[in-house]
Amino acid sequence: MLDQAGGAVFDASLAALAPFGRIVVYGIATREQNSVRTGSLMRRTRAVIGFWLRHCLDNPAELVAPALTDLVERARRGELRAIGGDTYPLADAGRAQTDLQARRTQGKLLLDPWA
Repeated sequence: MLDQAGGAVFDASLAALAPFGRIVVYGIATREQNSVRTGSLMRRTRAVIGFWLRHCLDNPAELVAPALTDLVERARRGELRAIGGDTYPLADAGRAQTDLQARRTQGKLLLDPWA
């Protein structure tokens, strides 16, 4: 599970995490810090780790290039596909942002300047 929200969303995600599950924390959008009790992690065999992209960017040849090469190769072989979402006229960019924030969207949103 990936969490960039923190706060109550993180707490709910941790509570829903199955045994042997993992949460990767890569942001704290809510600016609300969380506390994790080690006994709770052990009892359900769960893990929480942090990820900071800057550490990868400090060593791109070792950490970024191999993953990027793998990603491009998988896309070339057709193993990956982008999930398209809704297209909004450019004039409705505000509505697109509102829908995105309200989690009423799925996939990538497109703004069409000619619609």
